[in-house]
Amino acid sequence: MIVGFSKLGYEVEALCHFNEMIHYVGYQPNEFIFGSVFSACSSLLHHECGRQIHGTCIKFGLGRDIFTRCSLCDMYAHCCLLDFARRVFDEIESPDLASWNAIIAGVAGRSNANKAMSLFSEMRKLELMPDGLTVRSLLCACTSPLTLYQGMQVHSYNIKMGFDSNVPICNAILTMYVTCSVLCNALLVFKELSKEVDSFS
Repeated sequence: MIVGFSKLGYEVEALCHFNEMIHYVGYQPNEFIFGSVFSACSSLLHHECGRQIHGTCIKFGLGRDIFTRCSLCDMYAHCCLLDFARRVFDEIESPDLASWNAIIAGVAGRSNANKAMSLFSEMRKLELMPDGLTVRSLLCACTSPLTLYQGMQVHSYNIKMGFDSNVPICNAILTMYVTCSVLCNALLVFKELSKEVDSFS
């Protein structure tokens, strides 16, 4: 029920049911329940509640679960507590692609292109292969002419890795160039995608 409420956008209801479950029912939550309530806190930008639930998570012995930590990292990042997000991420023993995507997306969502690119470089040094989510997250950080250079770096990487036929990524590149007011590049990308219906929106 808690997972369902969180997924459907009923974040307050999800948190209320979680509180009831912990204090009255005596049921022990699993990593998916914690992931859902952290997601609810993230959507509500309620970091104080998230920190309290973080303590509860540790109490129930799930503080080191990788799924829980990814959700927790995302919650802190969405609430602009990037130091907390990084601390949680650094405590993951062997972060996988999902973990890296969580921290990169969180940082990129705060339009911090330099920090997002720095994390991306760290990930590549570990020889982890980025996916479409990684690339789209990086592009989301490039939202002004000041971040055009980083956006063009991501575009070049996209071509190098053969993602240039990936429509969602190319649409993100198109959006990046338009947002950064480089319309000539945007037009070139658009022409490559002109046969795809999604690009016309």
